[in-house]
Amino acid sequence: MNARRILIELLHVGPKTRDGAIRYSKKPVTYSHCCPMLKQHARNKTDDQLRTIANAGGFVGFASYTPFLPKGKESTLADCVSAMEYLINIVGEDNTGIGTDWVQDQDIDFFNYLSSDKGKGRPTSTPHKTVPSMPLGLESMGSFRNFIPAMEAAGWSETRIRKVLGENWLKFLKESWD
Repeated sequence: MNARRILIELLHVGPKTRDGAIRYSKKPVTYSHCCPMLKQHARNKTDDQLRTIANAGGFVGFASYTPFLPKGKESTLADCVSAMEYLINIVGEDNTGIGTDWVQDQDIDFFNYLSSDKGKGRPTSTPHKTVPSMPLGLESMGSFRNFIPAMEAAGWSETRIRKVLGENWLKFLKESWD
């Protein structure tokens, strides 16, 4: 994969595959769209999983998906910024970005497919009865700009905001593809 300049994304693999990819890849790897384990969920990553990828020079993109966040459908943009701050405290400001895993305008069948094991089709979490909402303040792609005032309200510096909003992704992708 390194020779073909393919980005190695490890969010949907098990621990053996993750550890092997980290060990053998000559390029940094990523969890491109996840949340820290602030809520028990099969897709959220523990502090140790996050540290492992960061210690290998990897990158973590934060997903603003309400089923992964502690307040669920009551989550706000401020909750997302708080979760990103938690993530930054584990993996570092230079290894964090936004990987929203945006699912705007999808129907209930799509969300239930996402919640199923792709090998056997069994649910990996409670099936959705309704389409999950996006965090308050981040209801659509057009709301993405709302991250800036929310980050400013949390006391983030302009440098941190620029890094997390895209500069870190650009640096990571350059390292991964060069």
